[in-house]
Amino acid sequence: MRIIIIFCLLLVAFFSNAQLAPEKLSAKDFQQQIAKTINAVIMDVRKPEEFKGGSIPKAINVDFEDDYFQMHAKQLDTSKTYFVYCLSGSRSNLAAAFLRKNGFKKVYELDGGMLAWRNKDLPILYQGQLDLADKISNESYQLIIKEDKVVLVDFYAPWCGPCKRMQPMLEEISRQFEGKAKIVRINIDENKKLSKLLGIDEIPFFKLYRNGKEIGNYIGELDRARFIRLLEGE
Repeated sequence: MRIIIIFCLLLVAFFSNAQLAPEKLSAKDFQQQIAKTINAVIMDVRKPEEFKGGSIPKAINVDFEDDYFQMHAKQLDTSKTYFVYCLSGSRSNLAAAFLRKNGFKKVYELDGGMLAWRNKDLPILYQGQLDLADKISNESYQLIIKEDKVVLVDFYAPWCGPCKRMQPMLEEISRQFEGKAKIVRINIDENKKLSKLLGIDEIPFFKLYRNGKEIGNYIGELDRARFIRLLEGE
């Protein structure tokens, strides 16, 4: 009898934890869950300049990296359902963890962030501005990569921490390999359509080309030695 009771208690604990488990949804599921949730609160935790460049309709902007975030979050109604997203998912993951830790019972995260949302052609609201044309068209991009040398394309954003850390190193390496290889940096905020076309769903993201042919993709923060090996063809 005692074993049965212990087993039942374990089952209760398991299902209780399951109900409180973090909810990370694909872009389509995120949209559908919002649609069927009464009084859903959609929270965009990116920076204001990112938010102005296009957001999920009805989202409120609360910059996770701003000191105001925690104070604002603690004033919210913990009984409501929150849908949290950023560009690729890293900041929203931290924001959602903070909310759950502070008593929010139902918090959904957008897996892949705004990049995944755009890639699925889901609705985007532009804050008082049109969807501006890319600074680099696909035609221009094809000309960039079709060179008789190695071309490393760095997809970045000005607010991306790893991207900013690598920038001085990449500039130095670019000078070192001048005439032998080329490093091109493309701001995804200024080239949303191109980024979507090329399947860029997180940053930092690097594409390596040789004689116009793509030979590799690399994600995340790389060190100097790795960049040297890539450009030297090792």
